[in-house]
Amino acid sequence: MRKLRFILIAALLLLDSCSGRRAKDLSGVNGIEDLKGHSVAVSMGSSYDLMLSDIGGIDVIRIGLGELLVAVEKGRAEFCIIDQYQAAMLNMESRGLEIRFRNILKGTAGAGFRKEDSLLCNQFNGYLNGIRGSGEYDRWLDEWKSASDSMAYASFQVPVHDKQPGGRALHVGITINYPYLFLKDNRLTGIEVDLFNRFCERMGYAVDYEIYDFSALIPALNSGKIDVILSHMRRTEERARQVLFSDAYIEGGGAAVCRSADGKAVGVRAGFLERMKESFRNNLVEERRWKLMVDGLWVTIRISILSILSAVMIGIAMCRLRMSRMRVVNLPAKILIDILRGIPLLVVLMLMFYVIFASSRMTGTLVTVMSFGVYYGAYFSEVFRSGMMGVDRGQWEAGYALGLRKIQTFYKVVLPQALSRIIPVLKGEVIALIKMTSVVGYVAVIDLTKASDIIRSRTLDAFFPLILVSAVYLLLSWLAGCGLGLMEHRINPKSRKT
Repeated sequence: MRKLRFILIAALLLLDSCSGRRAKDLSGVNGIEDLKGHSVAVSMGSSYDLMLSDIGGIDVIRIGLGELLVAVEKGRAEFCIIDQYQAAMLNMESRGLEIRFRNILKGTAGAGFRKEDSLLCNQFNGYLNGIRGSGEYDRWLDEWKSASDSMAYASFQVPVHDKQPGGRALHVGITINYPYLFLKDNRLTGIEVDLFNRFCERMGYAVDYEIYDFSALIPALNSGKIDVILSHMRRTEERARQVLFSDAYIEGGGAAVCRSADGKAVGVRAGFLERMKESFRNNLVEERRWKLMVDGLWVTIRISILSILSAVMIGIAMCRLRMSRMRVVNLPAKILIDILRGIPLLVVLMLMFYVIFASSRMTGTLVTVMSFGVYYGAYFSEVFRSGMMGVDRGQWEAGYALGLRKIQTFYKVVLPQALSRIIPVLKGEVIALIKMTSVVGYVAVIDLTKASDIIRSRTLDAFFPLILVSAVYLLLSWLAGCGLGLMEHRINPKSRKT
């Protein structure tokens, strides 16, 4: 009994330590040094993340851009740091938030190039110097800053023509960060996109924008996946060792946001149905954001189907090698299966994208299908092997006694019995594969989950997009389970009774 009480007390203490952050007095926080002892949410890998890590004594919470304000609203962090230009354009009072202080890490941002691509960097710098000297730069920046409606920014976007003969196609890595880079009507726009489009039009380059997580931009650049980083990235000593930065093209700084003194949002709180209607309109209807979700859903479905097919084929091959009586064949297969099953899927995916196929121009979708096929092929092979070994050896002998050849015995006698054991287990692995496609956003694939992240980074609404994505994944998993269930019933009619 004493041991049980001790265990309960220890569990309660552990639960209390993980239960959340207690409210503190924030009135004395008016600068960076005052943040010591407080929790601060920042975008992972950003310059603010690096700065706070160097200061020490601050509980740094590293999350995505779209969750920063939500973390403060819900009390998961006492402060968050966002771009002060972005903060000024958001209605903080309606969310019960306020800007405590500004000009954090004030500096300038430039484009990032590979160290060996100094020619392209010099061309971009020459373009910047040219438009500054002609006054075009000031007129361009004034147009963006003077727009009363942020969504009107898209009207200033200059379309990029196809590359001229002998021209170059540039692959540009970006992170959605309103108002510098954002989507309107499923079309990329923003201050930085506009500027780089003008440069590409002047130089005769074609341009292809690829959306990455901010922390993945520099690895993608150094691995050759992209040619340029364009994400309001500030020059730091650590980044300058790996990236060739252009001249600065825009100034900026951060703002520390916290809950307002009364902690209440301005205005009358609407009912649940009204809030759901408003969320539906903001996240799907406005700017036709539903198209982004539909496109992401199609990518998820396509990746899931192709990955399942490739995993089945690779699993069959691995199973055949694993069941070989030749040790020189089955031992390497066993080692490979154990290695793949011991490494997290996300690590395998990033190794394939940033290391193994770093020098190729294979799309993230193709690399994803290959990665999922190899990874889940290892799991499928063990499922197939256990199913085959579950069939008694006497079934083979019975087939031979009936005059069937070996291949006929396998397909007509052994395989149906093995499948009745394989499919119930395989159903769980297939559903797990479908759900794990949610990580493909790490390799610049805009699937269903990544599409919701992009929408949340603009609407700052965490509830509706996540609930919608959860419902869609639940539907996909249910459909996959039903499909495999029908196959199981056809092979083993007795399974209908269970």
